[in-house]
Amino acid sequence: MITNKGEDMNYNSIKAVVLAGGSGTRLWPLSRQQLPKQFLKLNGDESMLGATISRLSPLVERSDAWVITGEKHATGEAFSELDGLHLILEPCGRNTAPAIAVAAAVMLDFNKDDPVMIVLPSDHLITKKEAFQKCLKQAIEVAMTDQLVTFGLVPDAPETGFGYVQAEPEEGAIHKVLRFVEKPNIAAAEQMLEEGGYYWNSGMFVWKCSVILEEVKQYLPSLWTVLERMRARWQTGEPWQEVVRDSFADMPDVSIDYGVMEKSKRVSLVAADIGWSDVGSWDAVHEMAKHDEDGNEISGNVLAIDCKNSLLRSEGRLLAAIGLEDIIAVETPDAILLARAGQSQRVKEIVGELVKTKGTLHLEHVTVRRPWGSYTVLENSGQGYKLKRIDVLPGGRLSLQSHQHRAEHWVVVSGTATITCGDLTRTVPKNGGTYIPIGEVHRLENRGKMPLQLIEVQVGDYLGEDDIERFEDSYGRKK
Repeated sequence: MITNKGEDMNYNSIKAVVLAGGSGTRLWPLSRQQLPKQFLKLNGDESMLGATISRLSPLVERSDAWVITGEKHATGEAFSELDGLHLILEPCGRNTAPAIAVAAAVMLDFNKDDPVMIVLPSDHLITKKEAFQKCLKQAIEVAMTDQLVTFGLVPDAPETGFGYVQAEPEEGAIHKVLRFVEKPNIAAAEQMLEEGGYYWNSGMFVWKCSVILEEVKQYLPSLWTVLERMRARWQTGEPWQEVVRDSFADMPDVSIDYGVMEKSKRVSLVAADIGWSDVGSWDAVHEMAKHDEDGNEISGNVLAIDCKNSLLRSEGRLLAAIGLEDIIAVETPDAILLARAGQSQRVKEIVGELVKTKGTLHLEHVTVRRPWGSYTVLENSGQGYKLKRIDVLPGGRLSLQSHQHRAEHWVVVSGTATITCGDLTRTVPKNGGTYIPIGEVHRLENRGKMPLQLIEVQVGDYLGEDDIERFEDSYGRKK
């Protein structure tokens, strides 16, 4: 809780809510549905989510930041990025209005006061931290007068990929909002910039919890009805996260912009020049990165000769390039993206085609992180067998599980494994192995202080990752 910060302001308690439920298709092949861009390190040592939380300090401490994300992320590949944070887990996607309404209700019902709530997307880049903090303080001051405050980004081009907000041309940084404008065509965007008084809609907001709930009640009555049922349950002692799991799907799928902001009569705007990018494409990644003298952004295992104005990124294998200009090349162990600069927005078309194939290239990487460690698919023949490397962290333990369509052969190559198979639990050292028959209940653990690595050979008529029945799990994953 932050109180009495700043020279002239008397702050209520401040909470931050970071929206991290996106599926991430525009930065494929690095971003996948199970590990979208908010959990990736695109610009430094922090993930985009981590950087979003860090730039709130010292105004908002990490202990006052909450992250709204999907249950699949909290117990899947993004586990390490979310571990230790306050989480509100969505059992399904329902857009921003339900997520924000639930967060506001939880914060209002379980705090002694009426917190000011900062709402931020988790996958934006902001390079001017001091300017950002100044805008936050201005927004908080206005929010304490029972206004809904949005950040309006000062436009520098007639961008057609963003929505716009029109505001009164008042002196200073605070403006009354007149209307929200959907993503325009190029002619309309140019006209708005010529007229002035228009800002890009950032998706960043500040308000009191009670105020946003009043507006939800007025403008989204169907959402409010479900929310009131949920609040009645957790106010009588039921765990609020269990209530969310039970009832979240009953809420309408609607954005906070469309459901509330476009209708409310008490919306103000803070004009923000904060070095912002939504990092919505590989072109945007290239633009924000540090360039060499030839305008290239090069990272990873890359050898470039006579290349100009290109983004060249390798996650593993050598990427050798000669004479390229205005090219985007991104290598991962299972895919390579090649695009001409300016065309990377069309990556979503690639993902759309991959979805049609019903494969996994849009879902996950070759190496898949789990709360207990990771596994890497070394070979997937499609002919009745699959080869994996499994890495288990010290103290890590897989769920107690069984498979109905495959048997597994394990060989320990480093560390010491504790293996449960049926009623027997035994220790298996390096060079040792075991066999898990089809349908047998089993578990793998690393009770040692060193990492455990083993090779797994799966044999069966179906080798999908969904052929798993969990009987007990240390990380809260569904049975």
